[in-house]
Amino acid sequence: MRSKIFFIFLSVIIVFSLCSCNEEFNPDKYITEGLKTNLGLLVDANQTYYNNVFVMGRLDYDESQTVEKDGKTYALVTDRIYTSYEYLETSLKEIYIDEEAERILRDYNYYTDIDGKLYIDLDKTEVPSKGHKWIRDKSEEPELEGTGEDYYILEYYFVDGKSDELDEFKFINTSSGYRLTQLQEVD
Repeated sequence: MRSKIFFIFLSVIIVFSLCSCNEEFNPDKYITEGLKTNLGLLVDANQTYYNNVFVMGRLDYDESQTVEKDGKTYALVTDRIYTSYEYLETSLKEIYIDEEAERILRDYNYYTDIDGKLYIDLDKTEVPSKGHKWIRDKSEEPELEGTGEDYYILEYYFVDGKSDELDEFKFINTSSGYRLTQLQEVD
């Protein structure tokens, strides 16, 4: 009986040693499943901002509810999530490093705060007629392309209904957690 248990145990050890394929475990090239999930959510948020808020689209608005400010006409944003400029600004800082969140708001200055509500400049509601609205392919695992003391670079797969694409994203570990370094277009 002991010899049978010994041979089973030995067989298990041999199988596991063969499965290692002579690759050593390198903790610097390993990302936990929880962190991968969180980083994927940041990429999804990037795509939402790129596709629907700043570059390829704009938030929904009501042209019948307009206000004049600084010589421009603004319409009330009717999006259910982004109801105030403060929330837009705060949510950007939860996705991007602070400098990038500030740059986005400065460079894509479509939105403004009027009496605590979010409004859009009616002169800036046009969106590009070409381009792709890429979304992350969640059936594909991201690939680790680089790592350092306080950052990861991962490559993600994206689809747009007709084709697919790969793109790299850099995540910096800040005092508030991981953040993207830029509003990124998948190309």
